[in-house]
Amino acid sequence: LEAEENLPFAQGAVQALNLILLTSPETVELCQLLRQSLQNTQGRELLALLYGSWCHCAVATVSLCLLSQAYAHACELIVAIGDGVIDVEILVQTDQLVQLLESPVFTFLRLQLTEPTRCPYLVKSLYGILMLLPQSPAFHLLQTRLHCVGNLLTLHTAAETAHFPDGGTNHNRNKAVG
Repeated sequence: LEAEENLPFAQGAVQALNLILLTSPETVELCQLLRQSLQNTQGRELLALLYGSWCHCAVATVSLCLLSQAYAHACELIVAIGDGVIDVEILVQTDQLVQLLESPVFTFLRLQLTEPTRCPYLVKSLYGILMLLPQSPAFHLLQTRLHCVGNLLTLHTAAETAHFPDGGTNHNRNKAVG
């Protein structure tokens, strides 16, 4: 598909293949391999093989980046989508991506949201997707998910201040006084 000249056909084919990749029980091993693409040569080769074809569909490429944990690149793609013309087709694909983020294949991603300071580009990517969407059920679904991240950041900050009530500035002085 990478060299396909009929762009509408290529885009539709990539959308279908992306949906199969993310939802079919037969592709679980491929998804696991893609999840390891940043650490595993086979995964990296699979990502490189798919990426050229997936580029025919921007939202499918974002989902491939999210699956392979290439979060910084996902951010770049989302900004590029936002800089372009957002038509109904892109909104429908983005809506579908949000629904897929709630599926089992992205459980790892949702769990990574429990440590937002370790995956800032993941959080930024999801907020970028949220900003692309009009207010809709998908918007509210993702907004609710991201609200949890805000709560986790508050807990993380509170936990750090509990260790150093003064923010760590007078930590040594407090030891000497106490």
